[in-house]
Amino acid sequence: MPSWVLFPRLHLAEVEDQPWCPEWLREHTHRALARMWQTSNTANGSPATQASTLLLRALGGPKNAAQFTFIDACAGSGGPTPLLEPAVNAKLTDKGYPPVEFILTDLRPDMEAWEGITKRSEHISFIREPIDATRPQRLAKPGTKECRLFHLCFHHFDDPAAEQVLASAVQSTDAFMIFEMTHRTLPSLLNTTIVILSCLITTIFDFYWSPLHLLCTYIIPIVPLFYAIDGYVSCIRGRTAEEISALLQRQQPKLNLDGWEFNSGEQTALLPFGKMYWYSGVKKT
Repeated sequence: MPSWVLFPRLHLAEVEDQPWCPEWLREHTHRALARMWQTSNTANGSPATQASTLLLRALGGPKNAAQFTFIDACAGSGGPTPLLEPAVNAKLTDKGYPPVEFILTDLRPDMEAWEGITKRSEHISFIREPIDATRPQRLAKPGTKECRLFHLCFHHFDDPAAEQVLASAVQSTDAFMIFEMTHRTLPSLLNTTIVILSCLITTIFDFYWSPLHLLCTYIIPIVPLFYAIDGYVSCIRGRTAEEISALLQRQQPKLNLDGWEFNSGEQTALLPFGKMYWYSGVKKT
């Protein structure tokens, strides 16, 4: 049963989106998201494991998924791709299919982070040049289909940009998948509250060596405030499946959706409140 949406969507600003946001604060977000993707406290495994299952299901199973190259459209510092890739490829190779390739892209490529990731996985590569997700551009390796992935990032786009992102995916790929963990629902708000409070524990383990991080967490509460602003704003920015569909539909007839199949859903990814919301589009013709 879908969670109830509590209030209208507003496209407010997150601190992390601002050019003046210091990198040391962004590093908190990156580590928190990496920990979230890896945490496993449900029978279905970690969010990364669950995302891999949902992705294969949306594409029609391992046989169809093996035909794709997967493009992380807003990879940031790598996101969940280092976790999603082995989860997907383990499922494919278990069924006798060859492993697939994942490609990291972003408007602001993080070369240092990506080079470290690609050294640890032969099935992950990256594009050095800036890639704008709003512009149609096919990136899949020759002989494969393309699936574009949006990991916890689609809420960052305002409606005009989100329309362009969706149009680009329809015009230049064979499938796309949106994953979000923040939404305008009670479970999401409760889960976000837990994440906000978690920095009071995780900072000790992640940044014990940094007086700046410790000072700004436990004495001057800049880090908890940063988590609160960006966490709750991410929830307020969350879109329902109907709102995403509306962004696609209002571009017709200019945007040809013939042959495309769209699905969506939600499921518990982290106990007690963490839900994963997903929206997929797959070209069937």
